[in-house]
Amino acid sequence: MPGLDFLRRKPSNSAAEAVPPAGGHARAGLIGNITALGFLQISAYVLPLAIAAYTTRVLGVADWGHVALTQMVLSFFCLVVSWGFSWSATRKIAAIGDDPHEVSRVAIATIAGQVILAGVMGALLLVLIETVPFFADAAPFYAWGLVVIAGTALFPNWLLQGLERMKAFSAIQIGGRILTLVLIILLVHAPDDAPLIIAIQGTVSLVAGFVSVWLLHRDGILIWSRPSARDIFEEIKEGSAIFLSTTAIGIYVNLTPVILGFLAGPVAVGQFALADRIRQAAQSVLQPVSTALFPRISRLVASDPRSAAPLLKISGIGLVVISTGITGALWVLAPQFVVLIGGQQFAAAAEVLRWLAFLPVVMSFSTFLGLQILLPNKRTKAFNTILVSGGILSLVIIAPLIKTFGPEGAAMTLLIVEGFVSLSMVIYVLKTGYFRGHWHTGLAAASA
Repeated sequence: MPGLDFLRRKPSNSAAEAVPPAGGHARAGLIGNITALGFLQISAYVLPLAIAAYTTRVLGVADWGHVALTQMVLSFFCLVVSWGFSWSATRKIAAIGDDPHEVSRVAIATIAGQVILAGVMGALLLVLIETVPFFADAAPFYAWGLVVIAGTALFPNWLLQGLERMKAFSAIQIGGRILTLVLIILLVHAPDDAPLIIAIQGTVSLVAGFVSVWLLHRDGILIWSRPSARDIFEEIKEGSAIFLSTTAIGIYVNLTPVILGFLAGPVAVGQFALADRIRQAAQSVLQPVSTALFPRISRLVASDPRSAAPLLKISGIGLVVISTGITGALWVLAPQFVVLIGGQQFAAAAEVLRWLAFLPVVMSFSTFLGLQILLPNKRTKAFNTILVSGGILSLVIIAPLIKTFGPEGAAMTLLIVEGFVSLSMVIYVLKTGYFRGHWHTGLAAASA
């Protein structure tokens, strides 16, 4: 298949190649990964914004809010399927380096674990559709959720990230998102077509997963062998610690619009969802840096911790500076952004966006400290404790804020919780003394 040679594993001639090369070649590779992930993140939110600009006008506020609510509910099922593999498997594969057989063993066991979890979540969703009125009333939407769950199980994003094959990851994902946009424009023309949005997204995700696994196998990255139950259990166990973190994040990120839907209805969800997607699109320029650096820093921590310091300094300063600019632009231009994407019928979402506008700068601290310092240094327990505490805080404040302020209260909830998480991480890292000695001392040594 021409044009997909970027998937092929580079041959390894020595064990020394397990450590990323020094100098210009390493920097060029890292910049290439960040650039590829930059295009991916932009597509992850700009293309959905293009879809939103079309579907909000075709469906209206209430029906579009119903689609957004369905997507948020399904995200909990996908959260379980993804487990903690996006961090645990990425970190493990990055540390393994260029041992193809070991990488393949871990990858196949992880995929098998995801397939098992997808089977459990699919069965649970079927039971809910049959027995719970909330799901039964929206059965045309949630039935297609089974395909969404299957697609989540098959796409090995953690493998491509761990191997730092970001160009492959980006090409497949961007291609899928463009196809999704085209199919929605071709097939969705009225409110009755709303379930097709879920169907199209799920089908494209499933096809992308199959194509990715096939290409990885064809190019020798996935060497098929029957996974043992022990290997599968090991990967699920390692991911379980981080799954606690992703669940906590899911509570205050994904559960917020779901509770908003229960308390305030689909119109409020539609307003909040549009504002939040605009915020995510603007904030997407930050994510490539952390995603690309996570496997690189994980590998450096395992082999040469001191060499991670320059990357951390540049990343930390860059994240805060850029996110501050994003926050300012979102706050000032909120009314224009909302009307541009959703039309005049969504004008009320501008105030929601102004609350959400503070999230990029607040989250830059938790992104930097959590994904580039705590997790690479295996401070998973502290990371989990902070995020679980944030999840508990959100459960305490979300209902009163939504009942009092509506969709703006949902935005306030996210801002308060993210502020708590970032502040807690700052306090923890400062207490460990990590930044003493110009960042050259690892957490383990600093707190010994």
